[in-house]
Amino acid sequence: MTSVSRRTFLGTAAAASVSAVAAPAMAASTSGNNLPAKWDDTVDVVVLGCGGAGMMAACQAHDAGGKVAVYDAGQSPFHTATNLCGGLFTAWGSKMQNADPEGRKDSWQQFAEDIMAYGNYMSLKEPVYCFAKNSGKAFDFLEDAGLAKHHLEPYAGHSRLRAHRQDSFKGRDYIEVLVKQLDKRGIKINHGMGVTKFYYDPATNTVVGVQVGEGDKAKNVKANKGVIMATGGITGTPQSLDRWVPSVAGKGVAIGGPKNDGTAMMVAVRDVGVPLSHMQYIASYPCGIVVNGRNGPYCRWWFITNNGGILVNKNGQRFITEKEGICHVTPFLASQPDGCHYVLVDQAGWERTLGKIKLGALIGLPSWPAERVEAEFKAGKNLWKCDTLEELCQKSGMNLDGLKKQIATWNEAAKNHNDLQFGRSDKDMYPLGKGPYYMIRMEPWNNLSCGGVRVNEDLQVLGWDMKPVNHFYAAGETVAGVHGAFYCGGNACGFAHTSGWVAGQKVMGKQIG
Repeated sequence: MTSVSRRTFLGTAAAASVSAVAAPAMAASTSGNNLPAKWDDTVDVVVLGCGGAGMMAACQAHDAGGKVAVYDAGQSPFHTATNLCGGLFTAWGSKMQNADPEGRKDSWQQFAEDIMAYGNYMSLKEPVYCFAKNSGKAFDFLEDAGLAKHHLEPYAGHSRLRAHRQDSFKGRDYIEVLVKQLDKRGIKINHGMGVTKFYYDPATNTVVGVQVGEGDKAKNVKANKGVIMATGGITGTPQSLDRWVPSVAGKGVAIGGPKNDGTAMMVAVRDVGVPLSHMQYIASYPCGIVVNGRNGPYCRWWFITNNGGILVNKNGQRFITEKEGICHVTPFLASQPDGCHYVLVDQAGWERTLGKIKLGALIGLPSWPAERVEAEFKAGKNLWKCDTLEELCQKSGMNLDGLKKQIATWNEAAKNHNDLQFGRSDKDMYPLGKGPYYMIRMEPWNNLSCGGVRVNEDLQVLGWDMKPVNHFYAAGETVAGVHGAFYCGGNACGFAHTSGWVAGQKVMGKQIG
C-alpha cells in the first residue's frame, strides 16, 4: 500500500477543486509561507455565515470575551436556510421539555440513538453527541432571548417528545431573535463578503485567518482565536444541487439559501486540505409542489394523513404506510409512476386538517395564502378539488378503477382499524366518504445537504489525517455526518443553533459543562 503524504493529499484536493473555486483576487501580496504580507483587520474570531449557526456562534464568542467579525456571501440573514425551515427545533434537556411529564422521559443518549437509527446508522457520532448533549441549552438561550411562542409536538422518527415547534411554523422566528442579539452586542454582519481564501500555516497546522470579498472589497482578516465556518450546504441552486448529487438532477424542488452552493467548503479543501464526507446525502422531503421550474412550496401532508387522508400513486394505489418517517418515503417515489405521489382526503378530513393547522402552514416554505391555494385548486395542475372521484381522475390523470378499489380497501381497514396493506391500526384512520375530494400532487423537495467537513465533538474541523486543525471550527449545515443517510425533521435547525452555541464558546477556549 502506498502511503499518502499531506503534500500529495493537498495536491490532489487542489486539483479536484480548482474547477469549482475561482482563484480569488488578493487584497495584499502574500509571503512565501502563504500568509499575507499585511492584515487589513485583526479580531479574535471570524465567523463565516449569518444563518442560525453563524449568528449563534457570534453571540457566544462575544459573550466569552471575544472580538468577533461576521462575514457572509449573501445579502441578508433572512436569505438563509434557517429562515426557510419550518420552525422545528429538536432538543433534549430544555426547560420546556423538562416541564413536560412526557418530555422528562427523554435522555441525550436516546436522542442520539434516534438520530443514528433514522439515518441508517450512517451518522458520525462526534457531531451527533455534541448536538444531543447541548441542544437544550442552545434552545434555552433563544427562549430566554425572546423567542416567539412555541410548543412541543410529537414528530415521526423521534421516540420521545422533544420537537420544539414555533407556533408560526417559521424559522424566521429564530433569525429575528438572533438579529436582535447581534445588534444588542454591536456585532455587524458584513454582507457580500464570502470567504475566498483560508490562510493556513502547515508548520503549526493552524488556520491563521481568511480573505473575504473580491476585487476592491477583498480584505485579509487575522483571527487570533479561530475561524468558524458556518457557510451552509449545497442546495441553494438547482445547479449546485445537481452537480453535487446527480441522483436528484433535474428532479423536484431545489430550495435553500441562495449562496449555499458549496463554494466555501471547496475553498477549505483547496487551502487547508480538509476532506469532505457524506456529500451524497441530502434531506429530500416527499412533499414538494413543483411550480416555475424547480421552485415551489411543500405540503405537510402528514397533517392530512393524520386526519383521514391517504398517500397514493398515479395508479390510485397506496405504496407505503402514511406513518413512515417522512424522509424515508422519498426513496419510494423513484419507483412510482412519474416519480411522484398524491395525498387524497375527503371534505370531512380536509376540515379536520384545517382545524389543526392553518392553510398557510399546511402549504408553506414559502407559504401560500388562502387565495393562492384556492387559485391553484382552480388551475388543477398540482392541486385538485372535485365533487366526484370520476371528475378527480379525469382532471388529474389518475387511474379511476385503481383508486376506487384502493378506497374500498382503505375504508374497510379504517372501519376495523386493521390495515392489511401496511399494518396501520392507529386512531388516525378514517374512512373516505363523500366529496368534494381534495388531492395534491407532490415530488421531492430538496432543501438540506447532509455532507461537509468532518469535526470532532468540540466541532474542530478535521484535516487530511483526521486530526483537528488548530483554530478551525465548523457549525451548521457545513458539518458532515449529523443526519447520516436520512434526515429526521427538526434536527437541522436544532443542530445549526446548537453547533453555533458550542463552537462560539469552544473557539474562545471555554469549557462546557
